[in-house]
Amino acid sequence: MADVRYLRRSAIDTARWDAAVRSDPRPLPYGLSWWLDAVTDGQWDGLVLDDYRAVLPLPRQRRYRLLPTYGRPPFTQQLGPFGVLQAGDIDLLLQHLPRRWPVSLPLRYAPDHIAAAPSLTCRRRVNYVLDLSLLYAEVTAGFPKKLRQYSRRWATDQLEACTPKAVVTLYRNELGERAGLRDLHFRRLEKLMHEAVARNAGHCYQLRDGGNLLAAGFFPYLTGRTINLAAASTELGMRERGMSRLLFQLFRQRAGHAGAVFDFEGSELPGVREYFAKFGGVDEGYYLVERRLFGLL
Repeated sequence: MADVRYLRRSAIDTARWDAAVRSDPRPLPYGLSWWLDAVTDGQWDGLVLDDYRAVLPLPRQRRYRLLPTYGRPPFTQQLGPFGVLQAGDIDLLLQHLPRRWPVSLPLRYAPDHIAAAPSLTCRRRVNYVLDLSLLYAEVTAGFPKKLRQYSRRWATDQLEACTPKAVVTLYRNELGERAGLRDLHFRRLEKLMHEAVARNAGHCYQLRDGGNLLAAGFFPYLTGRTINLAAASTELGMRERGMSRLLFQLFRQRAGHAGAVFDFEGSELPGVREYFAKFGGVDEGYYLVERRLFGLL
């Protein structure tokens, strides 16, 4: 019989937790302890299955500054579970979610039987990924004609390394207000970038043309998967297709390696979703599992 334990952050064995995340057939950096520490300021707990065979992070939050909940922290698309999963494990973990708080957890897989936890609801979310294990010419062969033309036109563009602060500044100026982000979010994003760069688990890049900044972004990666986590274009970059040009160079850099994948990280917004789909990726998807306040009553 599988054993599930609820552990506070202070009781979690960090090395064993991270080993469980990395043992997953398709690991994602969102589940690593240093990532969770950065995006939650250490305010997370976890469910541990069979002595760290699999783990499920439970970030602690306060909605409307009052209501405690387990939910998705900023810049963290999916929360697992991570590890070596067996049939029924997801349902078992969901049955062991603490019942005292509402839940809004983005999971990698749908529950086998949502009826196992009748107070929970589940809906699918969009996430496009592009296979980069092919050579760059083969990757671009799947693009629409116009994108192929653009990739050839700007083939000599060069990525430049930049600082986390430069990415955060551009992201804040161009997208922060529309995305509803506050100072707290930007502090955590910059902390996350520094942690990832220090571990060689991500890069900050920018793209210029004639000395003018077009776009910049932060791209974490783990075992071949590069994630489009936080990227933005300048006003000039919007006119000069700066984001596409930056992505072309990232694809060129990462293509041709076994298991290489580019993760667009979303999106539910129709315009953004259609833009990502043009690159020929597939919707890998994930699932949002929720238990609202009335489900506790």
